[in-house]
Amino acid sequence: MNIFRHIVAGFGASLLLLCATAPAQAQFPERPVRIVMPYPAGSNGDISARFLGQRLSLRLKQPVIVENRAGAGGAVGTQAVIASPADGYTMLLHSPAIATEVAMRDDLPYDMRKSLAPVSMVTIGANVLLVRPDLPVKSMAELIAYAKANPGKLNHGSPGINSSIHLSWELFKSMAGVNIVHIPYKGGAPSYQGLATGEIQMIIDPLPTARTLVAAGKARALAVTTAAPSEFWPELPAIGDTVPGYDTSLWLGLFVPAATPKDVQARLSSDVRAVMAEPETREWLSKRGASAVGDTPDEFRVKLDAEVKRWTQMVQATGIKTN
Repeated sequence: MNIFRHIVAGFGASLLLLCATAPAQAQFPERPVRIVMPYPAGSNGDISARFLGQRLSLRLKQPVIVENRAGAGGAVGTQAVIASPADGYTMLLHSPAIATEVAMRDDLPYDMRKSLAPVSMVTIGANVLLVRPDLPVKSMAELIAYAKANPGKLNHGSPGINSSIHLSWELFKSMAGVNIVHIPYKGGAPSYQGLATGEIQMIIDPLPTARTLVAAGKARALAVTTAAPSEFWPELPAIGDTVPGYDTSLWLGLFVPAATPKDVQARLSSDVRAVMAEPETREWLSKRGASAVGDTPDEFRVKLDAEVKRWTQMVQATGIKTN
């Protein structure tokens, strides 16, 4: 019995010594965090990503670096994040295109719903339907009548095939019963040039740049894409006022690789939600025509699933193609 006691005591002492000398478990984050932005530098999403990174770095107490990985409508950046280590140090800030691509493409090299975990939807806002100043329409009703009188003779642009703005146009054309030709560009900036030269007669664009184009006399704003007028441009009606039921919005949301530890996901979500609740954040976003969201991963997942379902049903109903 004495021998047994000595063995136990010796084992206990060894265990205590091991615990005392073992390094403390790493606390997240111990090094810089990066946000992958799947669109070019200078885009609306990129500007938001950089502001979010600055605010988030104050809470994480580590630098938050924005890395632009543009291409394939956002798929290049998405794939880069999915392939990165699932440790919380790489996040993806994406738009509704992450949902619309599921509806439009059957050749995606990943299943984002299985490969990514939602952290939080961060912002939401309206897009604006713009036309060239010389197009003889000043309201949505006039645009629809003009398009019906000139089927196939008008062109609209988009930042690219499968983009959320592309599908916003397809939804509008389907619901309004108009034939307007789609001209895809490689990003928003080239579509502005197309509008300026007359290659296209109209675009749907995020509210901040839409306001800039209108102020410069390069476009006329007809309506916002959200269900109701935007508080950030209240004099503009909603497309839904003329086309009942039409409603699309521009949102941004954060994701991490699905295998990221749950405690790290929870930390990131908590800090992001805190940032979105800050008065400084809400003021900055309001100047850009957007509202702060900041929801839980479960809440964001529900919204994301609803977006995928909605666009999938629309694509099936309209039979639109990816080319």
